[in-house]
Amino acid sequence: MKIIESAQEVPPRIGLLGLGQRKKTTSQRYNVLFLCPDNSAGSIIAEALMKRWGDDSFRAFSAGSRPGTEVHPMAMDILKAQRIWDQGLQPKGCEEFLRQDGPRMDFIISMGDHPPDGLPAQWPGNPRVFHWRISEPIVDGKPAEKSHAFRRTFAELETRIKLFILVNEKEAMKRSAA
Repeated sequence: MKIIESAQEVPPRIGLLGLGQRKKTTSQRYNVLFLCPDNSAGSIIAEALMKRWGDDSFRAFSAGSRPGTEVHPMAMDILKAQRIWDQGLQPKGCEEFLRQDGPRMDFIISMGDHPPDGLPAQWPGNPRVFHWRISEPIVDGKPAEKSHAFRRTFAELETRIKLFILVNEKEAMKRSAA
């Protein structure tokens, strides 16, 4: 897998089958919640990427089981370099997605080596819950090693999210055709 070295290497709207420039094929809109322990790096990057590639068919959210107080500076840097940083990307807890008046999720995706501790067993609306094993973006080491870890996580998440979108849009098209 090629690691993104700079924002110039990836044009903002290039992807599989023109992802990000597709015509809407279904009226289904999916809510997707990305989870990691502190909601300061990986899940924030995933939320931003889903917002980039998901168009009107996907609404992205992120949360943490023990949310941090701010977005990790290196996560913010890579999102700014890719022109997908948004001030609305902030760490938050799972509680707002468990409230009766909270947004109902269709998919809940936890990320990391293993699902974060402290996640609820049941979520409102009975969403599909699964785990993506993604490289940890926050590592100890020299600045170059830390930067490489964030670029690797970004690339892994971008690939998974593009595939996730394609698979779920294909399934929605099959259901609407039946």
